[in-house]
Amino acid sequence: MEALQTEHLSKRFGSVKALDDISISLSPGKIYALVGNNGSGKTTLFRIIMGLVFPTQGSLSLFGSKTARENELARKRVGAIIENPILYENLSGYQNLDYARVLKGLANKSAVDEALQKFDLAENKRLSVRHYSMGMKQRLALACAFLGKPDLLLLDEPLNGLDPSGIREINTILTNESSNNGTTVFISSHYLKQLYGFATDYIFIDKGRIIGTVTAKELEDKCDKCVYLSVPESEREIAIRIISRVLDNEIKLLDSGEICIYGFQDSMTTVDTALSKERISVLEVRTSGINLEDYFLQMVGGEHHV
Repeated sequence: MEALQTEHLSKRFGSVKALDDISISLSPGKIYALVGNNGSGKTTLFRIIMGLVFPTQGSLSLFGSKTARENELARKRVGAIIENPILYENLSGYQNLDYARVLKGLANKSAVDEALQKFDLAENKRLSVRHYSMGMKQRLALACAFLGKPDLLLLDEPLNGLDPSGIREINTILTNESSNNGTTVFISSHYLKQLYGFATDYIFIDKGRIIGTVTAKELEDKCDKCVYLSVPESEREIAIRIISRVLDNEIKLLDSGEICIYGFQDSMTTVDTALSKERISVLEVRTSGINLEDYFLQMVGGEHHV
């Protein structure tokens, strides 16, 4: 049974077509990334799934439901963050979660402490939310969405405001929920790099239409960018050791004498700085493959949101 299925879903706001013929199917235990520029229709789709907006045409089914009434009951199995999370600034983190627990009809108060622990908020649970940082507020909103251990998570731009370590923590939590509990995750972002190597499937949306889908393996193959360095023969071995200290990527010395850094998507500044400190001369640098930014622009166009 699919966690979510939509057929020819469309939505108009006056003369504006926010969604145009959206047909998607989400299987249990997978992490689907909905990637598109701001205004592409991501939030509208999530709002329709949660029953906050009615579609102009088309249909959707949650967990095999057949009617609107069954969809409404099935939404009890969905946790969601849509647009800006609604938090009560004058209440503590614990009180916000406890209120969300009551609204979800959960009798067990221990769910609140479990959520606080999971999202590293236990130490600040008595602190008023108005004193929370943006990242803490995002984690609190995620904690609210996780209450009741939902079978489907809809997360609209949930990584905004989080630093790189916070993003990694959330990605780890979502990956564990998906693999260990069979939770389906549907997460949106206009930053492809935030979701790269984390989602199992990618759905690209632009101007209200689905314009492409790829699996994680397909995206990895398309964006398998490698960097090739040439250094003097006498300095190759030490150069490999230095690069290995500053990067986690696989590094090999090729028969051609070039040093290959596999799957490298970032700036060469880190590598250049490290080699320069040891006075290693870089004779030539070349790349192969397409980077994430180029792939994103090929798919959805517009601004550089990677």
